[in-house]
Amino acid sequence: MSNRTNYYLSLLRRKAVIGAIIGGVIAGALVLGTVRFIAANHDETHYHANIAVYINGVRQDFKGPQYYQEISACNEHASPLGRVHLHDENPGLVHVHDTVVTWADLFANIGWSLNDSMLFDGKQAYVSGQDETLSFVLNGKPVRSVANEIIGDKDRLLISYGTDDDATLQKQYDSVPTDAAKADVTADPSTCQGAEHKDLWTQLRQAFLF
Repeated sequence: MSNRTNYYLSLLRRKAVIGAIIGGVIAGALVLGTVRFIAANHDETHYHANIAVYINGVRQDFKGPQYYQEISACNEHASPLGRVHLHDENPGLVHVHDTVVTWADLFANIGWSLNDSMLFDGKQAYVSGQDETLSFVLNGKPVRSVANEIIGDKDRLLISYGTDDDATLQKQYDSVPTDAAKADVTADPSTCQGAEHKDLWTQLRQAFLF
């Protein structure tokens, strides 16, 4: 075999090796980018719901720092407090940072307790009985229970305890805020990042770093 033939064979082998290395790098980048894309979409779970709570006709305003989480809780999704909470002293806006989060989870995180027939505010239990009733109105419809219901994006929930008639319950439900939809597409105050809706191209660029 001539020297020229050996030279071309050696050149082809070098090109094959270089091609294999480049192909491996590209394949690795694609795998890493795909993992980043999936992980980013999972980690950015953050949506909002609205709520109002009335006890004997008085709306609960949840005054006090014990009801509101620090902004750092937004990044602690694995902790119970990080999964669902209130903050920025807005008692009507619920922040959900994980999947399969229930209304009972929210009340546990603010130091209350909720089940189908009882609401506990940390000091006193309000139990449905012959005179007073614990009522729930979810997205405009009366329901028998919400404690174990998963909080949905843009849900509106009224919880009311007392002797209120249907007309009064409707007025109370009308007072439930409606700012969850706006919060879904807006960065939260105090730099707690909201569920910023990025288009697919932006998500791909950030995942693959280009």
